[in-house]
Amino acid sequence: MSAAGYIGRIGGLAIFLGVGTAVVAGHGVASAEPTAGGPDTGTPSAEATDSPGSESQPRTPRTKRDAARPGSPVRDGAHDAGGADESGQTADDGSFDDATGEEPEKGPAGDGSDEDVAPADDSGSEAPNVTDEVLAEASPPTEPVSTVASTTGESVSDADDPDVGALNTSVELTEGRTPALKWLSSPAATAGRATTVATQTATAPSTTATASVSSPLLGFLNNFLQPFAGGGPSGLPTSSPLSWAMAAAARREALVTSGPISVDPTLDFVNGVIYGSVGATDTNGRPLIYTLVDGPDQGGKMTLNADGTFSFLPDLTVVEARGVESFTVMVSQKSVLVAILEEIPIVGDFVEPIVLSLQQVPILGALLQPIIGYRVITPIDVDVDELVPVGAPVAFTTMVTSFDGTQISTNFFPATGLAFGETAPTVLNGPGLGSAGTIDPTTTIQVGNLVPGLAPLRDAGYNVVTWDPRGEYASGGILQLDNPFFEGRDVQAIISWLAERPETQLDAPGDPTMGMVGGSYGGGIQLVTAGIDPRVEAIVPVIAWNSLNEALYPTAAFKSGWATLLGLDLLEAGARINSQIYPAIILGDLFGFITEAQQAVLTSSGPTILVNSITAPTLLIQGTADGLFTLAQAVTNAMMLDANGVPVEMIWACGGHGICLDPLNPIQQPLLVNSTIDWLDRYVRGNELIPTGPRFEWFDQFGDYHFSDLLPSDADFYGDPLITEGDGGFLPIIPLIGGSGPQTQPPTPLLLSPATASEAWLALNLDIEAPEEEVQIVGAPEITLTYSGLGTASHIYGQLVDETTGLVLGNLVTAVPVTLNGRSQTVTFELEQIAYTMVPGATLKLQLAGFATPYFNLTQVGYIDVESVTIALPTVAPGVSDDAALAGLAVGVTAA
Repeated sequence: MSAAGYIGRIGGLAIFLGVGTAVVAGHGVASAEPTAGGPDTGTPSAEATDSPGSESQPRTPRTKRDAARPGSPVRDGAHDAGGADESGQTADDGSFDDATGEEPEKGPAGDGSDEDVAPADDSGSEAPNVTDEVLAEASPPTEPVSTVASTTGESVSDADDPDVGALNTSVELTEGRTPALKWLSSPAATAGRATTVATQTATAPSTTATASVSSPLLGFLNNFLQPFAGGGPSGLPTSSPLSWAMAAAARREALVTSGPISVDPTLDFVNGVIYGSVGATDTNGRPLIYTLVDGPDQGGKMTLNADGTFSFLPDLTVVEARGVESFTVMVSQKSVLVAILEEIPIVGDFVEPIVLSLQQVPILGALLQPIIGYRVITPIDVDVDELVPVGAPVAFTTMVTSFDGTQISTNFFPATGLAFGETAPTVLNGPGLGSAGTIDPTTTIQVGNLVPGLAPLRDAGYNVVTWDPRGEYASGGILQLDNPFFEGRDVQAIISWLAERPETQLDAPGDPTMGMVGGSYGGGIQLVTAGIDPRVEAIVPVIAWNSLNEALYPTAAFKSGWATLLGLDLLEAGARINSQIYPAIILGDLFGFITEAQQAVLTSSGPTILVNSITAPTLLIQGTADGLFTLAQAVTNAMMLDANGVPVEMIWACGGHGICLDPLNPIQQPLLVNSTIDWLDRYVRGNELIPTGPRFEWFDQFGDYHFSDLLPSDADFYGDPLITEGDGGFLPIIPLIGGSGPQTQPPTPLLLSPATASEAWLALNLDIEAPEEEVQIVGAPEITLTYSGLGTASHIYGQLVDETTGLVLGNLVTAVPVTLNGRSQTVTFELEQIAYTMVPGATLKLQLAGFATPYFNLTQVGYIDVESVTIALPTVAPGVSDDAALAGLAVGVTAA
């Protein structure tokens, strides 16, 4: 397991890592096995590793299909081959790509392993595969398996389609919403859409070895270890195993000696996307792992799922030439021995990568099959000319040239049901930091279950464009943290390129009808782009920021916990970044401060003052448990937009950069998806009849939904504060001892994240009693301290603890600046913003601690003597908020 993968497991960084599917561009190796999916996509897990040389079966000759053009039989249902996501998870969003940072070569692979194989014919002609014919003549006689190419026309019911079923939720969830949003509720979300389906089936020939075992040792191993593999060859060839294996490697064949695995690849073209399945079966019922050993040879991308299904994006050059793009998949069996070894703590995490590497070694992999599991290596050819009707819109990937010549890897998905000659408005969907642009068309929600995936956006009638940001994965250049002079201009180049596409609806020449969505890094780029380009009609930034300096270095207190996690994320992604970023993380972790030059990098990245230039209507979605980009970042953006008369609304949802430990309301996810699409329908599509909801909506610690027609930046939103006073006390400031964090999940000691707060046992405590009537606490609590002290410390740390649950509100701790020079001081400071319903009998506790893991700093020592402390909790004015069920959406959920 990689370092960042481990961090994602324990710390909520999975929002960005996108653990779940193998995303491959160009050449590389990725594997997928049937395990639990990641939080962003809900697709099965996959890992990427370096690709050694490998063997494969000769490609099965392709045959021209007869009827894959308009007028051919059609089929009901949409996503046959990709796992639909319901749980979310991903990092971020964020899948693994083979990324070099350079534009992929538009030609066959050149990794040295294919020297004896002629390049695939990409011209779209029906020229025979000369190499296959030569190899067939030189190869030993085999028993060929039938090769089939056909067009399916059968009707598939929604009840039989697991992906359609995965997209369904309660009908009441979207009752009263616009037809475009019915993807959440319709039991036949895509039924009735005419889709041309082409199926191409190919299986590899089988080579059977019947000779006796060549040595007593090999015979012993074969017989004794046979049960671990569950069947296999009865013997080894009498001729030299080395010569036999080398001959197979030279022919790029799989060493299959009557093994239990068979493959039957199929390809479909459904609603503008190429889907497929490796179609592998194991006669012994062993779990199968799918590994991409040779990526698409013309620059395409694919998502490989744990069940062997995949979606494929051909490179635009292949689409335009109506050519062929090829890749190679290894299907490997997990033997009993390997399954046992994987259960060993720590060591077990390394077993699968080692085994997958061994299975790809031409000689050793074949000899070890009875022990480590059998495998078949099969090439798959994607023939655009056979699959895609002429003129039909198709999902593809390409390189867009930015202002400075940097190549930005860009992916295009046509709107569901878009036909030849039709156009549609477009949504740009940006990824989180350390993640590639989403390429799985079956995703329903991503980035911590806060951002709509490709499926609902396409089903709502929008083309979708995703991309790898500058300096990451297949894109070139150097990452500059959403700098308007770099990443901002990259997106401008994508918008200009989009305006030239035949599928794009335009407002004017060069001006596409378009909006933007995305979370975290993908939220920041929306604010940046809208601030420099008026062609953007509407944006929905999710868990974004206003100022990176304020987010990562508030009051000169370095958020070492989050900075370290983000740095590990970038390391795992292989990002090429501004040379100041890693030194800033190291300096901040060691000494708690960063230099002015490093602060300048943060200041120049992201929206900051550019928010004043935004004219696009903006829906801000922020997380109540977000310790990196806190609620205050969204409130600042909302205040600036509102002051300039820009339509702005805001939703506070449980989640964000961090971990939501509060009960999750079942309406939250559909509310966010539907609100996002409603916002796009009103301001991108221009449908003024679409209601966009209240100006401000939030979920409290119970998961209860509340809303108001006033923003929390409006003075009329607030009533009289709830004030509590105390005497304070003496507090030693000692690193590592008794402070806030790291958070653990009660009642077990499982570490969740060093970047989140927890109740401190060495702290000054002030109990806050609830009033006699229920009151809404929304906004930033304000504390006033009178104190004195000595030491090197420049901060103490304040937080609010719910005594009922023992949880810190939002898992948030605030660095409070202090001056410890021996003299009496007074400071008034705002804690992080919260959303809390205080019921009669409840008790909150203000804690002041001397150490906090989110602001890990070993240089802070000393003591503070607090003479008095006062806290004022912001309350919502009577009549301003309402907790009634949201019309249509929430009513259905509540009734259920």
